[in-house]
Parts: sequence; structure tokens; C-alpha cells
Amino acid sequence: MLDAFGMAFKALTGYQPFRWQRRLFDLMDSGKLPSAVDVPTGLGKTSVMTLWLIALGRGAALPRRLVYVVDRRAVVDQATRSAQQLRESVPPDIAGDLGLGAEGLPISTLRGGAADNRAWLDDPSRPAIVVGTVDMVGSRLLFEGYGVSKGMRPYQAGFLGADTLLVLDEAHLCPPFEALLRDIERQRDSKFGPVGKLAQKDAFTPPFRLVSLSATGRSGEGRRAAFRLQREDREEAEVHQRLSAAKSLALHSIDDPKALPKEMAERAIRLGFGDVPKRVVVYCDRRSDALAVKKAIDQAIKAKAAPAKTELLVGARRVRERERLESWLDEAGLLGGGQAQPEVPVFLVATSAGEVGVDMDADHMVGDLVAFERMVQRLGRVNRRGGQNRDAVVEVICPRPQEKVKAKQEAAIALHEARERVFRALPNDTQGRYEASPQAFVDLKAQHPSLAEDATTTPPLHPPLTRPHLEAWAMTSLATHEGRTEVEPWLRGWEADEKPQVEVVWRAHLPQRRVGDDVAAPADMVAAYFQAAPVHPTEKLETLRSHVEDWLLKRVRNLVQAQKKAPADDAPKPAEIIAMVINRAGGLVDKATLEDLEFLAERATTLDKTDKRAQYRRKEEWQRNLAGGLLVLDRRIGGLDADGMLDEKCAAPVPAIDDDDVWLDVDDDPSAAPRVTFRVMQTGAQTDGDGTPEGLDDARWLLTRHFETRLDQAGEVVAGLAVYKWADSATDEDSRSVQTHAQRLDEHADQVAAQARRIAERLRLPPAEVDAMECAARLHDDGKAAQRWQEAMGAPRCGGPYAKTKGGGNWRLLEGYRHEFGSLRKAEKMSLPSEARDLILHLIAAHHGNARPVIATAGCDEAPPTVLATTARDAALRYARLQKRYGIWGLAWREAVLRAADQTASRQFAESKRSNDG
Repeated sequence: MLDAFGMAFKALTGYQPFRWQRRLFDLMDSGKLPSAVDVPTGLGKTSVMTLWLIALGRGAALPRRLVYVVDRRAVVDQATRSAQQLRESVPPDIAGDLGLGAEGLPISTLRGGAADNRAWLDDPSRPAIVVGTVDMVGSRLLFEGYGVSKGMRPYQAGFLGADTLLVLDEAHLCPPFEALLRDIERQRDSKFGPVGKLAQKDAFTPPFRLVSLSATGRSGEGRRAAFRLQREDREEAEVHQRLSAAKSLALHSIDDPKALPKEMAERAIRLGFGDVPKRVVVYCDRRSDALAVKKAIDQAIKAKAAPAKTELLVGARRVRERERLESWLDEAGLLGGGQAQPEVPVFLVATSAGEVGVDMDADHMVGDLVAFERMVQRLGRVNRRGGQNRDAVVEVICPRPQEKVKAKQEAAIALHEARERVFRALPNDTQGRYEASPQAFVDLKAQHPSLAEDATTTPPLHPPLTRPHLEAWAMTSLATHEGRTEVEPWLRGWEADEKPQVEVVWRAHLPQRRVGDDVAAPADMVAAYFQAAPVHPTEKLETLRSHVEDWLLKRVRNLVQAQKKAPADDAPKPAEIIAMVINRAGGLVDKATLEDLEFLAERATTLDKTDKRAQYRRKEEWQRNLAGGLLVLDRRIGGLDADGMLDEKCAAPVPAIDDDDVWLDVDDDPSAAPRVTFRVMQTGAQTDGDGTPEGLDDARWLLTRHFETRLDQAGEVVAGLAVYKWADSATDEDSRSVQTHAQRLDEHADQVAAQARRIAERLRLPPAEVDAMECAARLHDDGKAAQRWQEAMGAPRCGGPYAKTKGGGNWRLLEGYRHEFGSLRKAEKMSLPSEARDLILHLIAAHHGNARPVIATAGCDEAPPTVLATTARDAALRYARLQKRYGIWGLAWREAVLRAADQTASRQFAESKRSNDG
């Protein structure tokens, strides 16, 4: 008979808890969290989410947000699936205890193909689950959110650095990030927290906690007191079945690495076409080997004239096309626990993209020899759940390293031998096959820990986190800062042999301005455009920079040749900008016209000495700017095949996210938000006369920005790009202020104040801070600014600051005046509580992400410039005082509380208006 915990666990997951899950729950229920959980793969480590939710519902002293991080961009995200199942299965009593309301448990994804729906930012007093990658979560935690506008960065950093339980899955794959998180957990409230006399006893910020999960049991900081399976845990029938899942492993040495793909393909074919059809996964360390293996398997199947299923899972593939693999994996029977006999052999060829985060269960496996921790992950994807009559065959091919430099050759051979040695220490039979069950690896780690360590990847070096670095990142309203550097070394460390990567995106519209025959891409226009229409995870393809460079120049040569043979009217013009390199903040790094790329693609033998030198310098500059950047290409370039992989021979325009007809998914529920919450439309000749592009007559789409892209010689606007957002969504702070319906300022202030008090009281803030939140909420909007906005309300369905351009017909955002600056000046003249005065004034100034530490005075005519500069200076000094008082994340968290109240009030007002409008 199940107890209350057992019934709740079964209601949420569909199965009864294991003994080890009960033990872990008891710890969490008492408010205790282990520093690490070392449990073999296949035993349901993602259930940590379930245990946290039940314990939180029972009133346990745990953070309200759970952030689950996996260091792979898997096509099928097991963690996201588990979170979604939780949301769909929460019983009414638990939902009531957690205060979830009708919306249910907020789930947001900062990884893979799903964009952030920002549900986790709505209400900090409600539980929420966020699933993300190291890059997406780590950059946001350090105030440098990749793809996040500057105004939104402190909002997200505040919510990640406070009241958060961060669960780092497969922590052994990312030691630098784990070290960073340990440092934050240990020193958030000391080295990075309140400082000196300004540190108040009541300056409490909810905690940041870390739990590392690992299937390899790697030693290191935080693992000495790790939660591990006990003997009684392993004796449970289901656990024992999974731990003892039979996997018969053999090592096959070959001398020629070039023979590796052929050897792997032949062994996979033999396993798949056995007495009965089987599912075989083939793991390759290199993408080129994976492509060769897939080709060889397809050729062998064709020669057999027998039916079979094959697929490729590699990282260098656009996410949109890669996502389609989920249905294929499901249909092939590789996902979940169901293992019905396949009708035909199934072959999946994968790189590291298929090693982690996929609940995959193949019958047999073929692979090359890689680091120990990766081999453990691979083996966890074959015969995952064990069972009677399931005995997986694992064939590991070990090509002898080939290095031209003697020192490198000796090091490579030593590492190769260490990797073989750890497997030869496993129990084996007379046929030279080794027992590779999860339990065998647990025993090996206990008996020969040094063998596993020697075969494990050496953690990369990484820099320590210092307060000056963190303070530089936290000053998000500064355009530049001498101490601000890239955060990647803190997330990934320094890899000795790391090769530069680049992300590629195709768009139908690139932000550029043509005046007559002159074409330019103003940096401010580019940055604003990619904030309003940000890069979506599904449109990215990530691969080596060298691969992209080679592919792009070949594609340009093919494009130019094709245009010479058969000119097409819609092809890119020579002077048209068709390539842009932007950084993670959307800022312009480099740009190139078709003519520029054609010059780079020229054969050196056709150039004179001067052109050769010019080409060399430009290529060097282009390569330098590409490294670590994001390359945005005109979709007309083509170069992407139907499977989402680069192919210079493909001439067809690439499906792009801003081309509605070929990309965007239409949800069956008309009230649901679409997956992509922005639209881009051309304006000018194609408008209906008042500046609204034809075809966007849905009142749920609101105009947020307009960009003038073509002007005649007289400066009159001929054409532009209009960016729309989905109602109640926002890509940046400017679009957040655009609402579906106009609202009276006093009414909005009352609603925000009520929300701020409700949230602050649920968060159990000190009474003085609760009052400060409510006061700041009432004063956060300047009436004069609101009047200016309302006077500009001629923009269609728009509640934001817009006006007609001089060319007529188009709309543009009014630049300059920050309404929160006016609110700040008004509040400074009021009598405010002395102990909370600094906090109130800062919350007013920062509620759109400004005053960290600077706020613009442009557009304000209420006083002489010197007086306005004094107000701005005081705001910067106030920011510095409060950061010392509350700490770096503590101040950002308090700002985020007010911003969440503002956002919630606006959303609820819009929902009520839509409901009343029927």
C-alpha cells in the first residue's frame, strides 16, 4: 500500500518510486540537498524534478525554481519531456498547495529547438521549471544572456541567481561550469554579496543551490558526500534488472583509421540483419566518419534489396530539420521503454549529439573508442532497461592513433592504451568479451578508480570568478565596459585543441538600408532589428568555422556561375548585403555583399599581386570575425539540403523563419501563442495604405518596430520592414511596452502595485521591502510620458510610442525619451521612507533594465541639461550603493520582482479585455 509520497509520485510519473528515490525525497523534504547525486544511467535521475515538486508542495525549505541543465543539444530532450509530464499530471491538491492556479506549472525551455516562452519570469512566488543548456543558462546567470536584449539580462540573471535549485545533469561533461556554480553557491552572499557597513541583516535573498548529477561517479569537489545507491537500493527487482542489463562488449583493434567507417558499417549490418531484425545504434566520434558509415550502411542495404530504416543524428545540422528525428526515433521504437520486435532492421548513426539527454534504448551498439565518461553514456543508450532475453552486443573498434609528430603520437598512444585498459579490467569470458552492465562499471570504479580516471577526459583549465568581472557584466546598461569579457571560458574553460565554431542562420530579410544605389547596414539598425526579431533556436546550424568558410565560398562560386548561365530576376544583386556576422547580443561584427564574397571566392591564380594581398587580408579578417559568431545569410544563397545539412550544390532558397508560408507552425488552438512570437513583413508598395502590411489582419499581432530599408534620392521612404510581436509576448523592453489595448495610467499603476505587494508577501520579504515594492510600482510610470505615448496612438493596434514617418504610410518608433527617467525625477521630489528611499528610486529607474548604472536623459525638457545629468549621476551612485547592500544577484532579483509584477498586471489586463471583447 502506497503512502502519501508514493501516491503523489505515482500520480505524477505513472510508476511507483524506487527505494533510492524515497531516500532522496526524505532529504529534500527536510530541506537538505546533497551536493551531488551519483546514480547509474537508466534509473530515472530526472525524477529529481518530481521529488522537488512534491517536497515543495509539502512546505519544504527548497528554492521555488528548478533549473535543469544538460550539456548536449539533444534532438529529444528527456528532461523537457519529464517536466511536461509533471505539468500535465499535477493533482489538484498539490497544485493548490503550490498556488499554481489555472495556468498550471510553468515550463520553459532554453535549449534545443524550443524557444524561451518566459513563463518562468511571470511570477517569482510560483514554482517553475526551466530546462536549458550550459551556454543558455550560464550566460544568463552571468548577466550576458546569449540572444537576450540588454534590458532583459538583469531580469533573467536575478531570477537564476536567487530562489533557484540548479540541477546539473551529466556534470562530468562540463567541469568548468560545475566549478563556477559551486563558487556561486558558496560565495553568492559573501564575496559576491553584501559588502561592508551597507550589508543589512534584513537584506535577505533566497538561496541558490546546486545538485550535480552524474552516471560515472567521477571524483572531485562536491562528490565526497554524494548521494549514492545503497545495497538495499540495488536489490530492488526493477533496479537490479537495469543495473545488470546484459551488454557483451568486445574490443577490435585496427591499424588503419581510414578503414574505420567500413568496419563499423559491416558490423552494424551483421547485427541488424541477424536471426531477427534488430535496432542498432552506431556511435562515431567524428562527423565525417558518421557520414561515411551512414553511406556504407545505405549501400549495403541496397545491395541486399531488403527493407530497413536508417537515420543520421549529428550536430552539424539545422535544428529545424533535426527536430523531425523525434518522430522517426519514436516510430523506429528507439524511444522510451517499449521494446516490441521491429519489423525491419533499424540503424541510427550518431555523433556525440546522441550520447546524452536521449531516452534511447537500442538492441545493439557499434562504436569507436572514446573517453571513458563518453563510453559510459553511449552504453547507457543500449539495452537501457534490461530484461529477460535481452543481451546487447557491443562492438568497439579501436583504430591505432596516427600522428605525424612523435611527441603527439606517443601521447595519443598512451591515452588510447589507457582507454582500452579500463575496459579490459571488466569481467570477461573465454571468448574475449567483457561484461559492460551498469553494475560492472560501478564495481570497476570502486575496485580500480585510477583506471577510470586515467581514461577520462582531462578537465580544461578555467578562470576563477571574481567580483570585478561579475560587476562588469552586471552593468548591462553600459554599451561597453573595459572589464567586460566573453563569459565562455567560465562556462566551458579553455580547450587546448578547440576548433572555432560558428552558427549559421538563413533569413528572408536582412536589416540594410538602400539610398539610391548605395547600400549600408547601420550598426544601431542591425542591433535593434535582431532584438525585435531575434534568432530562434530552431533556425540555427552549428559547425566548424573551417567547414562553413569552405562551404560558403563554394556556394558563392556555384551561385555566380548559375546566374551567368541563366539570370534570375529574384537572385541577389552584386551590391546587396547577403551575409552578416553578429555577436550574441545581436551587434554587427561584419557584413558582406555578393560582390565581396565573390572576390573572396576567386581562385588565387586569377588575381594579380595587389588583389591577392587584398584578398588575403580580407579573408583573414572574415575568418577572425566568424569565429564564435553567428552568420546570418540571405535565404536566396541556398546551400542547405532537405536534411538540414550544408551542401554547396543545393541551389533552392532555404526555408526561413521570417517567411510565413514555409516555416511557421500554426497552432490548432487559436488562443495559444505560436512557437515563434514575431513576424516580419515588408511595407511600402505592399501595404493597405495606413502602414499595415497586407495579410496581418489578426488583432493578436502588434506592431513593435519599423525599419526604413529603402529611400529614394530625396530621402523619402520607399519600403521598410515591419516587425510584429504576438500579444503579451516580448523580445525586448521596447516591445514589452506595446500592449493589445490602451490602459489608463492610474489603473495600470494600481494593478502593478497590487501584484507587487502580493508577490513580495508570498516571497516573505521584510515589511519595509514589501512597502517599497508597492510604492515603486505606483510611481514607476511617468504621467507626462504616458501622455506622449497616447498622443502617438495612431499606430495600428499599438499601445507604444510610434509616429508617422515623413514619407507617410509607415510607422517608426519614437526614440530618445525614457519614461522611467521622468518617473524618477517625479519620485525624487516626494517624501519617501528614508530606509527604503534608495531601493524605491532604483526600482523606478531600472524597471525597463536601465540605471545599471546609467540612464539616458535624452528627450527630457523638464530642466536644464546640468540638472538632468545630476539626476542620472545620482541614479548611478544609487545603483552602486544598493549592489553593495544586497549583493550582485540580490539587487537584480529585487528589480526582477517589480518587473514581474508589471508584466503580470499587463498580461492579466490584456486577457480580461480579450475575454470581454469576446
